[in-house]
Amino acid sequence: MVTEKTQKIHSIHVLRGVAIIMIVFSHCLGVFKNTHLIANSYLFSFLNLFAFNFTTFFVLIAGFLFQHLTYKFDTKSYYLSKIKTVVCPYISVSVFCFIFFHYQYLSDLPWFSSTETSITSTIVRMMLTGTQLLPLWFIPMIIIVYLMGPLFFYWSKKNLIVVSLIAMFWVVMFTKPDFTKPLLNLLHYGPVYLIGMMIKQNYQTIMKSIKDNLYWVIFLFGLCFLVPFTYRYTSHLVVEKLYYDTLQKIILFILALYFLDGLNHKINEGKLYKFFSYMANISFPIYFIHEIIVLELEHLVYMSPLSNIIKTDNGWLASLGAVSFLVSTLTLSVMIANIIKLIFKNKTKYLIGGIR
Repeated sequence: MVTEKTQKIHSIHVLRGVAIIMIVFSHCLGVFKNTHLIANSYLFSFLNLFAFNFTTFFVLIAGFLFQHLTYKFDTKSYYLSKIKTVVCPYISVSVFCFIFFHYQYLSDLPWFSSTETSITSTIVRMMLTGTQLLPLWFIPMIIIVYLMGPLFFYWSKKNLIVVSLIAMFWVVMFTKPDFTKPLLNLLHYGPVYLIGMMIKQNYQTIMKSIKDNLYWVIFLFGLCFLVPFTYRYTSHLVVEKLYYDTLQKIILFILALYFLDGLNHKINEGKLYKFFSYMANISFPIYFIHEIIVLELEHLVYMSPLSNIIKTDNGWLASLGAVSFLVSTLTLSVMIANIIKLIFKNKTKYLIGGIR
């Protein structure tokens, strides 16, 4: 099967912007750590569940675009691109984290030791697992995916429908592992990457199928959302040990592609499109720096007279607080990213990721 050169798919571009906003929102919701919030508030519980695991969107988009661009795949150029836009900013942001968040802990350790924890072993372990900053768990896993580029290129020439159907069952059975285990995360998200490739490979067929079975697909999405939401409050469900969050996001992604498909057939100049397009263009810098801003904002609020808001068990107040954190974090992230770009210009991609 040969992939033909095609035009930019605007719906995918918009979904990249949506994905980064929702990833930031999930981390803003995490600021409110009262253990009773989910039990006390259906609203907070809904937002918490809906915002969770939008990383799946990023993986689907990556797989989709890989399939979309196979007509110009070159192994050397592909690897160099990923080193510049992913590995270099990962190292740059990690150095910042080691200095500003882990210095006190690291300074109490020896530089090197074969018998006990050392600075060298700690840094190596953090770099291999992405544990130096919460969102960075994703990078070691996706780097392995990128290293497998030639294998995925081989798969891109095959019909991936059957493999993707098996993958959808797999992500339900193989629960998303602890974020500190990149190889196990690869086993969960690698199949999702293949599903993204399959969606691009069979795009028109899938869009027609969604159109013909729209209500059933919406029902399936609702079911995948309702089951985990329900067993937060009801014990002993028959299906409670299955993992629906990734499948839920896969179905939502396909539905979003269907509803946004009209963007691919017209000139897009609306303000809403421009907003999400801009967020997509700056999504990599936001991904790399937003958690630093969330942590600093959380510290500032915790040290202020408003500290009780973080500890609240009022779901409405926590939800409003999370939205406020989201707006503040996105605003500051965009400002900082543009300041860094102003100073370092084309070198910015090596520090915090590329701005398109």
